Amino acid sequence: MRKTTFARLTALIAMGVLTFSPTPEAAPIAPSPAAPGATRTYGVEKTGSEIKFQVKSRLKVIEGVFENWKAQVEMDPARLEALQLGVQAQSASIKTGNMLEEALIRGENFFAAEKYPEVSVASKKISTEGAGRFRMDAELTLRGMTHPVVIPFALELNGEHEGQMRGEFEFNRKDFGITFNMTLNPIEDQVKVIVTLKVREQGQEAKQAAPNKN
Repeated sequence: MRKTTFARLTALIAMGVLTFSPTPEAAPIAPSPAAPGATRTYGVEKTGSEIKFQVKSRLKVIEGVFENWKAQVEMDPARLEALQLGVQAQSASIKTGNMLEEALIRGENFFAAEKYPEVSVASKKISTEGAGRFRMDAELTLRGMTHPVVIPFALELNGEHEGQMRGEFEFNRKDFGITFNMTLNPIEDQVKVIVTLKVREQGQEAKQAAPNKN
């Protein structure tokens, strides 16, 4: 019976009545381009970026920077009010150019870097204030305590793929349990933080300078 069926199939194929077509291979799926208005991830370049702080004392303005930090930016160039920012800085990486100041700031009376190794800022809400200026409602975490802060900032975009953010804000150090002071050189309670971030969309190369034709 199987031989008869096989013979009939062979005859039909020979007459062209029955044909077989190979199963087509599935076409490779190309990655979908980002939809207009989609949120994009921007990396932060350390060259051109800085996290700086200032606090006044009776004798001088103490100024320093964090050397070790990272930041994340999620942004839609068409809806800048949807921007999200997160910054994490290592407390022990503070540099002021003065070893005694650095040891004091890292110590238990101020940042307590061994116990609380990270200082962070996380955005919660962005409001547009016009002409490239914005207001960020954020949370500052320092010494294990979190309090709200308001950060006015400016954002300049160079096309859609890169730009620069610059903002500054103040906080009261006593809100974070930093109450220590010195009799001969008292330090003010308000601390200013200045943040400058040079951002570039991930996967985008830096723009090359135009060649000099001269």
